[in-house]
Amino acid sequence: MVTEKELALSIVKTLSYFDIFSYPLTKEELFLNLWQPPTGWDYISFVNFLGGNTNNDLWNEKWGFYFLKDKEKNIENRRDRQLASVLKLKAAERAAKKLRSIPFLRAIFICNTVAAGQAKEDSDIDFFIVAEKGRIWIVRLFANLVLRFFGLRTYGEKLRDRICLSFFVDRDNLNLKPLSVLEPDIHFIYWLSQMIPLYDPTGIIKNFKESNRWVQESIPNFFEHDPVVYLKAVRENPLGKIWRRFWEISWQGSYGDYIETEARKIQIMKLSLAVKQAALKPNKGVVVDRGVIKLHEEDSREKIQEQWENNLSSLVPFSYDEQSH
Repeated sequence: MVTEKELALSIVKTLSYFDIFSYPLTKEELFLNLWQPPTGWDYISFVNFLGGNTNNDLWNEKWGFYFLKDKEKNIENRRDRQLASVLKLKAAERAAKKLRSIPFLRAIFICNTVAAGQAKEDSDIDFFIVAEKGRIWIVRLFANLVLRFFGLRTYGEKLRDRICLSFFVDRDNLNLKPLSVLEPDIHFIYWLSQMIPLYDPTGIIKNFKESNRWVQESIPNFFEHDPVVYLKAVRENPLGKIWRRFWEISWQGSYGDYIETEARKIQIMKLSLAVKQAALKPNKGVVVDRGVIKLHEEDSREKIQEQWENNLSSLVPFSYDEQSH
């Protein structure tokens, strides 16, 4: 059947992406992360299809994990990295408790390797922080100060279990589509879908998902994705809430705008020349704006996309260019 061939291609596309990170998937994860699957396949029919195609020329299954042909060694790699990621969630929780009382901070999500379950023992922990509209630079300033004070911020070669504050958005910039650099931008789409809400007292994760509904074009099961979280969400601190509210009232209006402008000037001045130059490049690895701060000097999306497409061209017995878009 044509649709079965299309589903097989979708499975290969998905496994090929996660193979870049030596990360096999369970059947549940494979279904949720299917890349551009054909319509008409619910979870039950998908599982039945897998059951009849467990060991073929493209993928294998062992101990409940699915991976590309002859990549069984990746199972142990996944177990090691998933354990490291779980342990880092506790460090992330401690850091979030230090940040939750910062004025105008609205949510903290865990992203990148820890959220994806792919962290190494010496990895840092990436935070994606949502700020109130027009107050993103205030939030970043105080987040840096607080984490530096407690020795929790990445600094130089000190990375392990420390927090990387490389991505901030305000509530008017939850839609990340403008930051895509490829069409489709596979690594960015999966990165976005894997975020774990750590501190989110008002449920911004729902608005975030709704704002990024465009990812359904590539991973239509995205909204079914409920990440496995091995920690309790950080809750509000009553005294901290009062403290935060006091400063938010004090810094509203034109006076708050002035504080925001000064906070932006101070931080822009402290950015390295390399970061400032990277902000001028079209790859969107570094974005310095009033509603988005993204400081990834080494943006790997194009490299990962090329590796993914090369893997596919060696696996599928037909033209990838004709089938992929």
